[in-house]
Amino acid sequence: MNSFTAYIKKEYMEGIRNFKFLIIALGIILFALLDPLMLKLLPHILENQAPGMDLSQLANYTQEGAIQNYMQNLFQISNLVIVLTLMGLLSEEIKNKTLIIPYSNKVNINGIVLAKYIVYAGAIFIIILIGFLINYYYSKLLFPEEIINIGRVLKSSSIFGVYFLFNLSLVLLMSSLFRKSIAAGILSLSIIYLSPAIGMIEKISKFSPYYLVNQANILSDNYDSFLNKSILLTFIYIFIFIGITIYRMNKIELD
Repeated sequence: MNSFTAYIKKEYMEGIRNFKFLIIALGIILFALLDPLMLKLLPHILENQAPGMDLSQLANYTQEGAIQNYMQNLFQISNLVIVLTLMGLLSEEIKNKTLIIPYSNKVNINGIVLAKYIVYAGAIFIIILIGFLINYYYSKLLFPEEIINIGRVLKSSSIFGVYFLFNLSLVLLMSSLFRKSIAAGILSLSIIYLSPAIGMIEKISKFSPYYLVNQANILSDNYDSFLNKSILLTFIYIFIFIGITIYRMNKIELD
């Protein structure tokens, strides 16, 4: 237990020292502020460019639209930020041979992998919750006409949080398979950005973690009845990916 606590502390300190927490926070929270503002300014910008044009069909100029735009940027851009920031979690340690001493001392490799996941999973989930709350209250100020129940926003943020926990396990797995972090990053991003294509296949779309993104965007109480099963499946995928990562790290040779 003491050694695992030390691993947790080590990852936490490295995350602060290498500004990883700060980068992830900026990549998630920045859009919480920018999206409502851009949506508020968009009609004025377009009116100057195209006077007399009907702008009502171009976007959803409400608090709901601002939150949905935020979720879209979470998928498109925040995923990129998180992957590029964390793609070297294991591959850099393998490449730089910083694990030689722990391996030679027969430390618990399971603890090293779990510590990395737990530290960044906790950070990402909390930052996403903060981002949603900031986005909710800021968009509420800019679009006071149709206010969404905050409970719906919190539920969507939790669903999105689970989705990002899966992506973190994917990045961690890829980082254990490649000594070059860029290779782990490219493959992780390829899987993430190709996942919406799976959503187009009706029979298997609900079994993809990306299904959580679609459900989070609903922002209402009309979630699909399969949502809870999808969340459970996503956690199963996470456990499998972490298990494979631990197995890989126990078999790796640091030459």
